Amino acid sequence: MDAAIIEKIIVNSEKLKEWASQYPKKRYLYEKALGVSGEYFVGICGLRGIGKTVLLLQLARVAENSVYFSADATYLSPYSLYDVVDALRKQGFRNIFIDEIHVNAAWAEDVKTVYDEHDCRLFFSGSSSLKIRQSGADLSRRAIMLELLPVSFREYLNIRREFEIPRYPFEELLANRRDIALKHSEAAQYFDEYMRFGGVLYSGEGFREAVENSIEKIITRDLAALRSISIKYEADVKRLLYHLAASQPYEFSYNSVSQKLGLDKTLLIRMLADLQNVGLLKIVLPCRNVGVDVKKEPKVYLTVPYRCFFSASPERGALREEFFANHAPIDGYYKTRRGEKTPDFKVSDVVVEVGGSSKKAVQNPDVIASEAMVFDAPRAPLFIFGFLY
Repeated sequence: MDAAIIEKIIVNSEKLKEWASQYPKKRYLYEKALGVSGEYFVGICGLRGIGKTVLLLQLARVAENSVYFSADATYLSPYSLYDVVDALRKQGFRNIFIDEIHVNAAWAEDVKTVYDEHDCRLFFSGSSSLKIRQSGADLSRRAIMLELLPVSFREYLNIRREFEIPRYPFEELLANRRDIALKHSEAAQYFDEYMRFGGVLYSGEGFREAVENSIEKIITRDLAALRSISIKYEADVKRLLYHLAASQPYEFSYNSVSQKLGLDKTLLIRMLADLQNVGLLKIVLPCRNVGVDVKKEPKVYLTVPYRCFFSASPERGALREEFFANHAPIDGYYKTRRGEKTPDFKVSDVVVEVGGSSKKAVQNPDVIASEAMVFDAPRAPLFIFGFLY
């Protein structure tokens, strides 16, 4: 490689590591990534805009002999990933941090080759589709793949509003709901702000433009990394996202939605799977509750803040349910029995109903996650479930 290119990488790396010093707050995955055994490379995948680049730079700042570069840099396009890494390790770098690695079609094979030569350690990031594609070069024995989830309510408050809220496990939230809610009661006022601007780390007057640009890249680049897509496919994906944002998270009917949008049912199913794989959707399948014919129709939730981006006036109940679905490790939802009301979710054998301040316990859930600051069983304030990670 040209010595001038190597010098440019090194200079840019130092500038960016210094730039990252302005972000002292860490995403929840920082300690876990730092603690991965040196025997393995570390891969971080996740939705665009949630802080993968800053996380990589924060890790690079504490690693010895480290250098950072982005694989999508135009001046690196003539070179293979292996060539760039090889040139950097010859300069003495032993911890090499690579952003946007998925733009390089041969990334997995190059990572495997570098690992087998045992001269340096790689930390790399890419889109959510990265995890799906890793098996091609048998990276499981060489790299630990970590998924960075969208920014939680807790992290949003800590980063944007200077709160200092710790993580609370699900069982602790339920057992100490009153104390936790009262201790962090100021957080409740930021629920609407989070649903509009949380989940990602864009900010300022250019927020909407940044989200729009991110969506465009997700559709044209990240989806394209999963399969070949056409201009029509791109348009159909956008129509589907607008449809989902304007709807409540009902039991999704493939037949009715495919007819409404004029899409082939098989294509619709594949499209939903693709959108989940790149991080724009969360799909929740039904539980097998007794006496109900369980079909495979899912409930489909948008990742925060995309419902508010695609819909000017999203339904309040949809926002509440989506907030919970974006934070809790849901095992499944309960399908509706004809003529009856059933609770929403199952989480670690706990039956949870999500609702407004007047929500009644007619479904006999173990917990009602409501917007009210009421703590008597079975109620728990909804906002505290944003402290799970």
